[in-house]
Amino acid sequence: MAEIHASKYGDGPGNFHVNAYGSTLNVELTYPNITVDGCRHIHVNQESVRASDGIRLSYDYDRDGWSIEQQVMIDLGGCMDTPNPDEWIEVAFVRSWSLVREQNGEAA
Repeated sequence: MAEIHASKYGDGPGNFHVNAYGSTLNVELTYPNITVDGCRHIHVNQESVRASDGIRLSYDYDRDGWSIEQQVMIDLGGCMDTPNPDEWIEVAFVRSWSLVREQNGEAA
């Protein structure tokens, strides 16, 4: 595993770990719910000939799971633009521990 960034903890903007492990980039936010000026979202996108709009991940502590959002895009006749970088809408929610199994294979 190659460490790219280690969390500075505290209230600053460096409240995350980033590591590369094989073909996976691991990003872990440290205490996003209590860090005042730190990162609270992870924006995932890709650069390729096959372009795509990215997604934004954040942890919803009230619902105990991951919120997945997409940014609202305006079609300007063949060109995509984002008029408001803060206009994100939840498109999926993933409950934490939803795939936990008992030792006998039954759902917990």
